[in-house]
Amino acid sequence: MAYPAHDIDGWFATLEEAFEGKLSDDHTLIRVFGGQGWRVRTMGVGLLVLADKDFPYSKPQTFIESYDRARPRPHIEPIPTLGDMARICLTTPTIPANPLLAVQSAVRDARQLLKANENGDEDDDFERDFGSYWSQYLPQGSRAARLCGLSGTVQGTGTYFYTTNGVYYCFPDKASLKRYSRHLWGTFIRDPNRFPVVEMQHLPRPDRFPRDTEMMITALKRYAPGGLHAVGEMLRACPKRLPVVFSGAGPDGRPFKVAVELVVKTDRKGRPPVKAHLQSKLSDEEVIKLYETSPLDTRHLDAALTRLPVRALAAIRKKVVVVGCGALGSGIAMMLSKAGIARLVLIDPEALDWENIRRHEVGAEYVGVAKVLALKARLERSLPEIEEVVAFDCSVQTAFEAHPDLLADADLVIAATGDWASDVFVSDAVRKREPRLPTIYTWTEAFALATHAVLLSGAKGQFTEGFDIVGSFKGKASLADRKAPPECGDTTSPFGAVEVSQSQALAARLALDLLGGRYGGVDVWRTWTAEQSTLDDVEGRWSDYWIGSRGQPPALGGISEGTWTF
Repeated sequence: MAYPAHDIDGWFATLEEAFEGKLSDDHTLIRVFGGQGWRVRTMGVGLLVLADKDFPYSKPQTFIESYDRARPRPHIEPIPTLGDMARICLTTPTIPANPLLAVQSAVRDARQLLKANENGDEDDDFERDFGSYWSQYLPQGSRAARLCGLSGTVQGTGTYFYTTNGVYYCFPDKASLKRYSRHLWGTFIRDPNRFPVVEMQHLPRPDRFPRDTEMMITALKRYAPGGLHAVGEMLRACPKRLPVVFSGAGPDGRPFKVAVELVVKTDRKGRPPVKAHLQSKLSDEEVIKLYETSPLDTRHLDAALTRLPVRALAAIRKKVVVVGCGALGSGIAMMLSKAGIARLVLIDPEALDWENIRRHEVGAEYVGVAKVLALKARLERSLPEIEEVVAFDCSVQTAFEAHPDLLADADLVIAATGDWASDVFVSDAVRKREPRLPTIYTWTEAFALATHAVLLSGAKGQFTEGFDIVGSFKGKASLADRKAPPECGDTTSPFGAVEVSQSQALAARLALDLLGGRYGGVDVWRTWTAEQSTLDDVEGRWSDYWIGSRGQPPALGGISEGTWTF
């Protein structure tokens, strides 16, 4: 039965009636909060089932009225701002068409979870989701730690700087910290400090998280062999404060990192407990006792890496040279950087102008700026952990001649110039290298009716085989009767951001396939063809060559693949 969302009093009354007589003797159902929730007593626990103002288009939330944080239970999240209340984390679905069923499901799921907790069936969740429990059990007013690039550091040291608003920024080394701060804030960190990364052999339950100095010492002894000495060694240098990052892994191998801070105790005049020369001679445990310990709100600045389908690309530091950073090349560079490519070289001699801003990755704020410099700034600010972006605002010929080693450690070259002479120069340059450097040549046909991306390994096919001596393409897919705008040289054609994004994705996907190891020593020619409606808009048609070699393109557009032979 469906309940009209607007009949609030009606379906709240129906809910109350539905529960009457359907709960055992130790359950009571009471309407609370002006008709916005229900109090249920079940299994000796007082539950509140609350519906917010969006209900039934949101799911009801279930809370424990009185929760003892000292006796943590899995899937239950304490909420300090609500006193002793704690939220039960349930996966109950939203059911707009049946609010009664939504509330019944919330109560049922809460009972099942409480029973599982009593039996110990969910205890492993403390380790499986260690990072979430850490954030849930933080004291109010906790300062923050922001970690970046530490996934490969199980134990050892890193560098950090501390801001006036109480945030520790922690990185594996000085170079990565300085790079991040320069990209995102335009600041230079001159002398960052060191901190220890301590490996936990076992992950503690929330009631054993280090919340004070005694618990910190116990945690180091019990869970982190060698950690006591690593922390003590750094404290003997007499820092005023020190973040300590704990590293561990859950039962499924999922890594976790959380942080605490140690702040030196001081007297009323702000003086430390002992003189520096005495502190340097104390034992590990004695020197730790000179500091106050507090857990930190720990978050990962590079958390977006976990969303990548091929995370390894970011770890193995691939380098891609993009020649031509117009609408097509700029989008390819942006896509590759977001996919995890750590190092980019950008080459383009032109400045951004007003006609570029609806197709280019950067907009009006960069008009008059060299395209590569604008793109470099956008990449570094959008992805501050990116390792290196080098920009040459000159022709590819000038860049290669001025920097003969530019391709020395490159993994791939992408030529997106749309210029025959420049592409031939790139082809000649990469052919001189041994071993041959894989290269992708990509360009659009008039009105973006088709975009080609050709991957040549250098072992077989050559780029120039597909063109005549003056650069006319032998494998052209489309013909259009609509006239292009009367611009100098007739070198551009109108098409929009949708078409250019599909063209960018074609080349970027081919690049990722290569860099991810799907192709080796193979030549690949992929083509995206536009929708029939786009073809009709420009009075276009598919060429006889294309229909004869690849067949009739699909009416809704699509990608086909062939061999680079003519």
